This record gives sequence, C-alpha cells and structure tokens, in this order.
Amino acid sequence: MSIARPLIATSLLLILIAAGWIWWAMPSKVDMADYVPADSIVYLEFNSVTDLVNAIEQSDAWRATASMTGYSTGGSNKVLTFMTKAGIGPTDAVILSRAQVALVVVRWNTIEENNTLRVKPDVALVVETHTSSWRTNATVTSALQRLAALAYGDTRCNQTNSGTIECASSQDRKIVGAIDGTVVIIGNSNDAVQKVLEVRKGVRPSLRTDTELLRVRSSMAKANSVGFGYISQANSAKLFSWAAPLLMGKDPGDAKLESVLASSANAILRGIAWTATPAAGHIEDRFQISCDPSVVAKLQPAFDPGSFDEQLFSLVPSSIQSLTIYRARQPSAAWTALNNAVAAKVGALPAVLFGTILKSGLMSYGITQPGEVLETLEPPLLTFRPSDKTESSVLVARLKNKESFRKLMDQAFKATSGQIIEGLNSEPSAEKEFTAVLNDQYVIVGKTDGVKECLSALHSNTVISSQNKSPLKPADFDNIAPIFSYADDEVRLNTFLTTLVMLKQQSLTPNQEQSLREKLKPFAFATTETSLNENGIERKTESSFGQFSTLMSLLQSSTSRATNDSKQ
Repeated sequence: MSIARPLIATSLLLILIAAGWIWWAMPSKVDMADYVPADSIVYLEFNSVTDLVNAIEQSDAWRATASMTGYSTGGSNKVLTFMTKAGIGPTDAVILSRAQVALVVVRWNTIEENNTLRVKPDVALVVETHTSSWRTNATVTSALQRLAALAYGDTRCNQTNSGTIECASSQDRKIVGAIDGTVVIIGNSNDAVQKVLEVRKGVRPSLRTDTELLRVRSSMAKANSVGFGYISQANSAKLFSWAAPLLMGKDPGDAKLESVLASSANAILRGIAWTATPAAGHIEDRFQISCDPSVVAKLQPAFDPGSFDEQLFSLVPSSIQSLTIYRARQPSAAWTALNNAVAAKVGALPAVLFGTILKSGLMSYGITQPGEVLETLEPPLLTFRPSDKTESSVLVARLKNKESFRKLMDQAFKATSGQIIEGLNSEPSAEKEFTAVLNDQYVIVGKTDGVKECLSALHSNTVISSQNKSPLKPADFDNIAPIFSYADDEVRLNTFLTTLVMLKQQSLTPNQEQSLREKLKPFAFATTETSLNENGIERKTESSFGQFSTLMSLLQSSTSRATNDSKQ
C-alpha cells in the first residue's frame, strides 16, 4: 500500500502535466482579418484546413475518382488529428492540422502586352501555422519551391538580403515567401508580401477595422462553413468600374470612365460576401451582393417569377454547356426595373452608361432595342451555349406578338447583318452575323454559329426531353428560383483533380485522363439559383468542389493548363 500510493500520485501528476501541456499546446483561433491590409481588394479566409479537406473528401465526385488520383476518401483520423493539433507528429502534418489561411488581392495592376491591356493582381497567401518558425522553416521553403515549379515551371529560389525567399522563372515571374514568427506569407510580388508584413508590424491598419466585414461575417458564416470571402463597398465599385468597360466593348484603362462608373456603383452596391458549406456530397457556395435599400425595392419586378412553358425544352439541345432560365413574370417590366433601380441612385450620364452595359447583354443576340423586343416575348426566357464547339449563346422564348418581334428584329438586323428565317428545317446563311429562327410561336435567336449548332441538335432530336435517352431531363431544371442556371463543370473539375495529382509530383497517362473524365461526368455540373432578399441579390451555387476548384486550378502553369485543355 505504501508503494502503491506514491505510484498512483505520480501517475496522476504525470497525467495532469500531460493534460496541461496538451491544453497549452493546442492553438487558439485568431481572426485572419487582423493579418491583412485594410484596403485589400478581395479577402478570403479558411479557418480550418482540415475541415476544408474533409468537406472535399466527402464529396461524391472525390469518392468516385479517388482510386485514380491516389487520394484518401476515409476522412481524417480523429486521434491523429488531435495529436498533430497538439504539435505531435511530422511538421507538415502539424501545420496542416493547425493552419488558418487568408488569401487576399492587395492590388489590381494593368499591364500592356502586345498592345493589349492585361490585369495582373498582386496576391498574398497568409498562413497562421500556430507553429514556431524554427520548426516550419525547412518545410515552408520546400513547399514554396514546389509551388513555384507548379505555377511557373522551371524556377530558381534564393534567399534575399531582407530575409524573404524568391523563386523566379525564366520569364521573370516569381513567388516571394516570408516567415514572421508563426506566420507564413507567400505572394506573387514583393509588394504583396511587404504590405502584409507592414500590417504585422502595426505600420498599416488591418481589415478587421472594417465594421461591415464583421457584421456580414457574423450574419452569413455558419458553424460548419469552410470558407468566407468579402469585398468592401468601395472595392466592389472599383472592380465593377474595371470590368464594365469590357461589357461596353471598350478597353480598360480609361481613368475618367472608370471614375464615373466607380462613383455610381458605390451609390448602388454595399459590398459582396461569400460562404462555402459542405452539403450532401457537394459544396454549396452562397454569394450576397448587398445593395442600397432603395435599389432592392425597385429590383423586385425583375425577380417576380412567372409561369413556365416546358415546351421550350424541345428547342434546347441536351449537349448544352450552360443554360440560364429567366422566369420574370413580365420580361419588359424586369428590364425597366433594372434601369429604374440604377437611374434612381445616379445622375443622367452614369444612368446612360449603365443602360449601355445592360443593353450589351442582349446585343450579343442581335437585340438592339431590349425594352421593345422583350415586350413581344412571354416568360420564361432561356439562354444557353449549345455545345462545346461554339462560344456563342442563343436565346429561346415564346412569342407574345410574332409580327411585332419580326418587325423589330428586321430593323435591328439591317444594322447588324442579321437574317430572319422560318422553320427549324431552314438553313441559316453563314455570311450573316445573327440569325432569328421563327417556329410557330417560338423563336431561337443569336449569333449564327450558335443557332446553327442548336438547329443541328434539333434535327437529330438530341434535345432535353423525358421521351428520349438524353442525359438531361426537364426535371433537372424544375426550380422555382427567379433565375436558375446550369453549367457543365467537367473542365474545371478535371483541372482541379489533375492539379492535385501534380502536387504529388505525379501525372496521369492519356488513357487515365480519359477514364477520369468519364468518372466525373455524373458529377460534372453546377447549378445556381439567383434571388432577391432584403439585403440585395443572393446567388446559391451547388457543385462538386465549389469555388475551391477554381482557386486550385490557378496554381497550374499556363503551359500545364494549355496541355490539359488541348487534351479535352
């Protein structure tokens, strides 16, 4: 008994010491917004890499292809995860289980290449490893070298006088890395890395000073969310001012035009937020485009859903690469609502510019008088890309007033080189840029190459129908959302998985790549519902890997992507 008591006491003491050490070693969550500049253009955060990995591993597409990619499908081992979170295990496993990550665009540059302006963002990846630098240094350096090789091909890495690591390619493209305590910063420019380091030093304010970020994150992020993103009101307007000229057929870089668009968009937008959540074998992405309350009220007619005519599907090929259904009860009223929502908040000149941007969306179908033409159509309106052989989209709708539509399009086509033909068996002239095919009370209109692709599918009866063996059925689009979109996601999914294989320094043979594409086909689609809520426009997308597949595909070098695209 006298020996047992000291042994028991010693054992309990050791247990208490071990428990105390593990409690002390377990990392505490931090707010990654504290680590990045307040003026960051785009901010993404991932507070648990293991939760994100688990969400992807639980997706149906991942499970179906794991035997080919060589990755696990069993999820994480809870005991091992607990041990690595406590700092016990290989360094890379410890970092993975503890890491919190933020991805930011700190600056948006425009550069001229071959007389063409290109956008080159300065991006920084910030990782709170919750692990001492003496332990992470070698692992981070090795990972940086692999990342540079994957992104840019052949690269050389050197330690600079300032303590950063630079990996540069022969084309002078580089990745820069720095370690500051437990934080690792990786960027595609010195400026991106230095801005984050300045936040760490307290020289530059952090994004956590943005009260709107804190508000929208608390309202949108859920306990099981694996990702969150934010673009401030000012930066949302700025991004719009850069993108809008392209929609108007102008090159970016016109400072006066961008200033007018940015100030006007600032009066309409209140910021953009994003969350990603795992859901039943896929990832659900939610985007909230917040708008001024008065704008939200005026947008209502554009999101008031009407009836649906299933007969429209007899004019839609099953080979579609993308499809969007606009269910507005009155298409012309929806168009007017969009224009009025803008005009109510901006001056006359900006209103005209915004009207031009809206008009450009329908001009791609040869429609130059949107308000008048939409008055001749019944809801819903369907737009789609017929196949992967063409980039052109076509619009299909039921005609409310056939003769009025014909008259309006005849006027438009005199100026835009278009043709109006009758019947699905008609043959459009390839010399005309646009074609409108009238078939009883329905119309197919768009660029001629897209219309020809559509007619070819209709002639062979490969359309969306419950009566044939089409892979797509009308029930696949049985959704009451005001705007519903479908997209073939095969290329993005394939790029995501082949990139992950490349990260293991492996590759797939052409036969294996073909088999991978075949296995992905049942999961290779994404659906998006767009609706209006009290804060603005909400978009909910369901896909196999969510936006993470897009982010991962950016890591591939342009050479690698070109090779993959050519094989597809």
